[in-house]
Amino acid sequence: MDTISNNVWQRRGSCVIFDQKSLGPFIADGSVISLRQALTWSKGLPANPPVSGRTILISGLETVIETTEPQEAEDFLSCRIRPLLIHLQNRWTDCGVVFGFTSHHKAFEETALEEEVLFRRRDRKQIRLSEGLWDGSATVNMKRVVREGDQSKEEVIVGYYVARIS
Repeated sequence: MDTISNNVWQRRGSCVIFDQKSLGPFIADGSVISLRQALTWSKGLPANPPVSGRTILISGLETVIETTEPQEAEDFLSCRIRPLLIHLQNRWTDCGVVFGFTSHHKAFEETALEEEVLFRRRDRKQIRLSEGLWDGSATVNMKRVVREGDQSKEEVIVGYYVARIS
């Protein structure tokens, strides 16, 4: 899996970010939209993104994944969230969609061949996160998002990104 350290994920495509330092500026900026509000967009998308910047931070997906049965969570990702992301990427081409997570980075596991990202819930059950969000696009197009760490030349994984769902 390739790695990106720039901020392209803030301007286009969709990603899951679980690093609080990376999410902080969007929270402070008022760029947070609830998952409930975002889901209403499948009925009719506003002409312009409802935030002042180019990044929409959607909160609440982690809660849905944590509180529903694993199969229900995976179905929700593939049947409700993925179509929403495709709709958004085709309409708001200069806008990045970020799903903010509060879980520790160790809750996110890359499979052996780095083709998929699994989310390990607090009850230890796994959800096929990248498959649900991005389908087959994840295998080829998913990138690991990193930032500079506190130590010299240290890279910290902050999330996963796909520029466009095919």
